[in-house]
Amino acid sequence: MTASGEASGTRVASFPAGFLWGAATSSHQVEGDSRWNDWWPHERAGRLPHASAEACRHYELYEADFDMARSWGHNAHRFSIAWSRIEPREGHWDEAATAHYQDVVDALLSRGIEPIVTLHHFTNPAWFADRGGWARRDSADLFCRYVERVASSIRGVRYWITINEPTVYAKHGFVVGDWPPFRRNAWLGAARALRGMARAHARAYEILRRLGPESRVGFAHSAPWIEPCDRSRVGDRGAAYLRDLLLNRAFLALIDPPRRHPRRLDFLGINYYARTIVRRRKMLAPPWGEECLSAHHLDRGPFSDTGWEVYPPGLLAILEKFSRLGLPLMITENGVATGDENLRSAFLREHLAAVGHALERDIDVIGYLYWSLIDNYEWGLGTTARFGLAAVDFETQRRTARPAAMEYASVCRDNRLALPAPGRPLSVRTA
Repeated sequence: MTASGEASGTRVASFPAGFLWGAATSSHQVEGDSRWNDWWPHERAGRLPHASAEACRHYELYEADFDMARSWGHNAHRFSIAWSRIEPREGHWDEAATAHYQDVVDALLSRGIEPIVTLHHFTNPAWFADRGGWARRDSADLFCRYVERVASSIRGVRYWITINEPTVYAKHGFVVGDWPPFRRNAWLGAARALRGMARAHARAYEILRRLGPESRVGFAHSAPWIEPCDRSRVGDRGAAYLRDLLLNRAFLALIDPPRRHPRRLDFLGINYYARTIVRRRKMLAPPWGEECLSAHHLDRGPFSDTGWEVYPPGLLAILEKFSRLGLPLMITENGVATGDENLRSAFLREHLAAVGHALERDIDVIGYLYWSLIDNYEWGLGTTARFGLAAVDFETQRRTARPAAMEYASVCRDNRLALPAPGRPLSVRTA
């Protein structure tokens, strides 16, 4: 990365040739009519607060959405294949669904956009969930049968993401209990699910590399930046350490235990949204602490509509942290849910600056994918959390570019970015 032209406290930085610029989506959140997965029946029964229904109808409107991305200078797009569409019943393979996803890949390639394909993004086939899901002993066998089918049938994919945010899946499905399978404080179930996903990733890696020797395989890791509320308190430091261990390090240790086998990662996907500050307030509180909102951190905020702190320095810190793995890093999700378009633009501008600073420090970042291309069904939040570069009118399905999309388009087209002067703290400015 090179920088030049200092003026008014900023300088223009050029990103490496071939840097991946784009956005991301996931099947259940945008496609609509996802009736074969484990979320759909719970949505219909009212067990979830919102229903995905037709979502953004991306299953039929994907080409228009990709035209929009191309017009903004995107050269990469992350999307997910719905396992439940490929295998709606156990052992039954839907060739029309497979052909559809080949068409999606071809549509991206014909527009000069690199497809980055996720094989599991939270949802499961209903039959798989009904029989125990990821807590099953043979969960990796069943998943890898699907992976082999997809990788043998769909051509033109260079970057594969096996599983999206396994720790988030385990947290919401087995600890908080607000997502399928709705098990609360089921720590053994969470551990079994994570173990199943770790085995699935390791075996899927071997399949994908065997069928596509030029392929690059990773997973998308939810990576919050975690700090103790009061660094002078041993309890707070311990709580932050344990939360970091559980959320940021445990799954990596499962799939890549040191000195036991060759590394099964070609790159690591980083999903970064916010900073979490934790404290150990009560003796009977969980050892990983609770969120701290005390005056010890007067620099907090602003916050998104989901209540997450907007903290761009955390992205740089996370990239530095995971650069120690010696792997290329791809930012596979980074975005903000807000109705304040000044905040959205500032969020994007400052987080891109954090990526630029990471490259200046010789951290191997190969791409940045904003979450998300369009407003979507945001799981338990429904369509109330607006993340998209394009706003979606869910009555008419009309897409409208937001100002941040235009700002981002200039960066994507030019492969350059104005960076703050060295040493100047990053901060979100909304005015």
